[in-house]
Amino acid sequence: MRTTKAIATISFNSPDFLRLKLEELRKAGKISFWAFIEHQPEDDEGGKKLHNHTYIEPSRMIQTDDIKEFLKEFDPHMPDKPRGCLTFTSSRFDHWYMYAIHDRRYLAQKGQTRRFHYSTDNIISSDPDELIFRIKSIDLVSLSPYSDMLDAISHGITWQQYFQRGTVPLPQIALFERAWNLLSNGDLTNRSGRPGHPMDIDQDTGEVIPSPVRMSGEGN
Repeated sequence: MRTTKAIATISFNSPDFLRLKLEELRKAGKISFWAFIEHQPEDDEGGKKLHNHTYIEPSRMIQTDDIKEFLKEFDPHMPDKPRGCLTFTSSRFDHWYMYAIHDRRYLAQKGQTRRFHYSTDNIISSDPDELIFRIKSIDLVSLSPYSDMLDAISHGITWQQYFQRGTVPLPQIALFERAWNLLSNGDLTNRSGRPGHPMDIDQDTGEVIPSPVRMSGEGN
């Protein structure tokens, strides 16, 4: 993919190697800003690998296949299979960041939860001051409309009482109720009800997520 727009990927590189190679790209004038955060594997992830959610902003037209090749790293434990990254996807910083820290309200909006949660301090970037500026510029209200729901739960309000307030859009009752249950029950890991190992890409975050498991005879 040739692009000048922001991109993201999941990298299995060592953090030191990834930081070094991204800085080389920045100094070469190919990218203007980068950031990544190391994540622990979640309950439903096959392979149980540490991985880095990586965000890049090009400074000129780049070929993502070239960047993917550039990030290949020799692995002494598996000499025939270098470490690297998955295919790059289009991204937006606000969505990338909210997923990077596993913000509970943001995940609830997507009908998801995670066991592990992170903070801004866990993010490594090309410019810490620029990172903080971008974070402060995020419109949290539009990204996390369920913050009011989280506050209601913390005050012991039931779903029926919350619904009776009239703030739930009628076409989205099922989605809101699912988010309510996820926040109330504290489920550790849920990816929109999608177990299994076939993979999709979340277009907002660049996250790789399991696809729905098809039942026998489905779609016939």
